[in-house]
Amino acid sequence: MRTIIQRVMTVLAGAAILLAGAATANAQVDGTSYITPFPQGDTYRIEVVGDSLAEGLIYGLRDVMKTEPRVSVSANVQNLSRVTFNTFNKKLADLKQNLLAGQDHIAVVILGTQDARRIRASDGRRYWLGTPEWRAEYGKRVDRMMKALKRAGISIYWIGLPNMRSRDADSAAQIINEIVRERAYLNSVRFIDIYTSFVDEQGGYSAFGPDTTGNVTRLRWRDGVHFTGSGYAKVAYYVAREIKKDITQAKAERNIPLAGSETEQAAIRAAVKADNEKQEKALTGWKASVDEAKQKVAANQEPKQFFLNAAGGEQKADNARINLKSKGANGQDTIISLDIVRPAIPASVVALVTRKKNRSRAARLGDTLVDETSNGLNIMSTVTPPSAAAAIGTERKLSLAQTPFFRVLVKGERLQSRPGRADDFSWPPPPLPALPEELPVEAVEEMEPEPGGILLPPPSPFRPHA
Repeated sequence: MRTIIQRVMTVLAGAAILLAGAATANAQVDGTSYITPFPQGDTYRIEVVGDSLAEGLIYGLRDVMKTEPRVSVSANVQNLSRVTFNTFNKKLADLKQNLLAGQDHIAVVILGTQDARRIRASDGRRYWLGTPEWRAEYGKRVDRMMKALKRAGISIYWIGLPNMRSRDADSAAQIINEIVRERAYLNSVRFIDIYTSFVDEQGGYSAFGPDTTGNVTRLRWRDGVHFTGSGYAKVAYYVAREIKKDITQAKAERNIPLAGSETEQAAIRAAVKADNEKQEKALTGWKASVDEAKQKVAANQEPKQFFLNAAGGEQKADNARINLKSKGANGQDTIISLDIVRPAIPASVVALVTRKKNRSRAARLGDTLVDETSNGLNIMSTVTPPSAAAAIGTERKLSLAQTPFFRVLVKGERLQSRPGRADDFSWPPPPLPALPEELPVEAVEEMEPEPGGILLPPPSPFRPHA
């Protein structure tokens, strides 16, 4: 009897070793990416699953993913709401069947806005929201949904609920997020928490906030639950960021080098060598064409120009260092060394900024403007005159800190007003211009209208004159 038991134990141990080896091999084949590296048709199909929040999310997700050539977002939403209802098992079975029929790879799930109600457990009893029994039953249903989709080979990105304007709805959203976050961690599912992304500075509800471009706009709808178009675009941005990251990792895993036989390796090396020689030849021809263009530019320039000191019409780099004497924090004199870097300027750039209108006179490279800062340092800048009037010096030269818009909008200074203008508050005010003399009524009656014109009525004494 003992011999039979030992044989049975040996067979079971061998089977366990074989199963462990098969599991390890499958793990090595599957790799470490969250989504499959080899989708059917080389395109990832995304389905949006959920309640009324998912209906708006699908438009934002399609807009964000339109630049990805290997991603396709479904046009319709897979409706799955009211997890607390008894029809959840049938809805889950229909969802799994639809995803398998569509050969989908990714499921983006957002739901729970209609689950703030009692739930009926398997023993037939009903439990209120937030009780331990309610949490346990809701967690079982979420766990069942995650495992069903994972067994179907679908990667899940579950989005948590946002904050709500109503205090009761917000408390329910936080309870649901806690349950889903725990189940997502146990089932290795991506959970995207967006709760803190739509709160104000005090952590409360706010209908306004920064969008994907950083501009503050309205993100939530009037009901305090759903989003506006900008809000859905922001949620889609968070989801797309996680999906793109996993797609990049999947692409890296599919680039597996295959050595092949010696004959195949020799053919690959020959093809790579020929390709490298072709690229080097093209690069050499490009360099020759650039040198030829430089020589043509230099030949067309007049002699005794400063930029002809370098070969090909270029201006060489000229770096220098100056020492400035300044007062330190302790009141002692300190020496500050500043490096003045002037990089090399290509001949094409020099020819562009010094282009001349005639062969006798060339345009200047620029004017040097000097401005003094508050600590006594001088800032020099070079600007190119925008017009011929500036080139001959007729236009006033002002640095950026002295321009009117900088003084008014940045420094907050008030510009000097002109006499008689609307901002002239001097007292006594200047005299108003004299009004034109009015014609007497007899002169107006004797005036004959021009051909085709209409004689205006005489001015009324009860109507004020302009």
